[in-house]
Amino acid sequence: MKYVFHLGRISALSVAELQTMLKKFKINYSVKFLSKQLLTLDIEDEVKFRDFLVQIGGIKKISEVIDTYPNQEIAFEKIISIMEEMPGKKTIGYSLYSTEENEDRKAKKIFEEIRKRFIDIKKSQIGKSNVRLIFPDNETMELNSASIYKNKLTIRGIELNIMTSGEKFVLSKTITVQNIESYSERDYSRPKRDSHIGMIPPKLAQIMVNLANIEKGKTILDPFCGIGTILQEALLNDYKVVGSDANENQVENSEENLKWLSQKYILDYPDFKIFQSDIKNITRKINPNSIDAIVTESTLGPVYKKLPTMKEMKKNFEELEKTYLRFFQTAKTVLRSNANLVVTLPAYKIKPTQYMFTPFIDKLEKIGYSVTCPLDEGLITKHTKITSRNSIIYDRPDQIVAREVIIFRNK
Repeated sequence: MKYVFHLGRISALSVAELQTMLKKFKINYSVKFLSKQLLTLDIEDEVKFRDFLVQIGGIKKISEVIDTYPNQEIAFEKIISIMEEMPGKKTIGYSLYSTEENEDRKAKKIFEEIRKRFIDIKKSQIGKSNVRLIFPDNETMELNSASIYKNKLTIRGIELNIMTSGEKFVLSKTITVQNIESYSERDYSRPKRDSHIGMIPPKLAQIMVNLANIEKGKTILDPFCGIGTILQEALLNDYKVVGSDANENQVENSEENLKWLSQKYILDYPDFKIFQSDIKNITRKINPNSIDAIVTESTLGPVYKKLPTMKEMKKNFEELEKTYLRFFQTAKTVLRSNANLVVTLPAYKIKPTQYMFTPFIDKLEKIGYSVTCPLDEGLITKHTKITSRNSIIYDRPDQIVAREVIIFRNK
């Protein structure tokens, strides 16, 4: 069967995480199509996609391909047939994706035509009194995850994904969607938050945990745990977690958040240990070679509203280098051989697609680490950009300081 994985905002991260998880669960697949928004795979194995999607942060929804049609008319004949076969009151949503490059004007025209066709169906005999339409956003041309989840389109209704490629139309049916409310709850409803520090988003934390690529039940360390976001996502994915922080208040905040999480999600045997320590002293409380992976985000330095001068950036990097070199040296003591260390480093956005990176990567390699490319060669395209350092940038258009996600391996 062909399945479409609808990618998150940073498509390279989405694909890297998905690739890691498919391999981990020994799911055989072959790539059929990849764009900025979509990854279509042939999958022979039977997969419980609802359970699978809960464990990953970078995929918005998964849909199953129905068929490919030579033109819009035949595609709509199939859509009408699907609607007629639905029992009782019909709740229907749809999204449009253009797979062609630089065809925004053409896609908008098709989008308007499709909207009119759905409205006509609503007014027709089939649609009178028993069809409820959920329309997509006019700009993105797709339903967001919250709308699909809230309207229960994968349970009591249907969402059809209409993908255009030249004159052809591909239809797919959404089979599961990301529970965006759960991520929001884990971010905003937990007892302890600190808006004064740069908090890593739960989705990114989950992606990084998965990129660590270790078996369930193994131990993950976050030595800069803050309020525990990475720890909570690791705990939810069935890992043992160890956290430390130099700030005593943050240690208390982490503990309270993880206790809340354990009760909220009814975790039977949550295995976590959190203690206060600066990075150079964590070896006093962690045995050598006992950690299966490290996933962390230390300080990214000052927050800026406008681009700092080159002199300021260099100064910041010099200050951060002291912390990071000490951290990587200590990590070698507690981390198992050939284990992964997934970290975010600060990157200054000089231009829309140009960044200034931390200059001390070569020193980390001398300590005994190598950088792992997050994507297989066949999945590195213009849509899934990685840097020349084999890292992935996570940022937003208005951010000056971006996150550079890097996977290191302890040699």
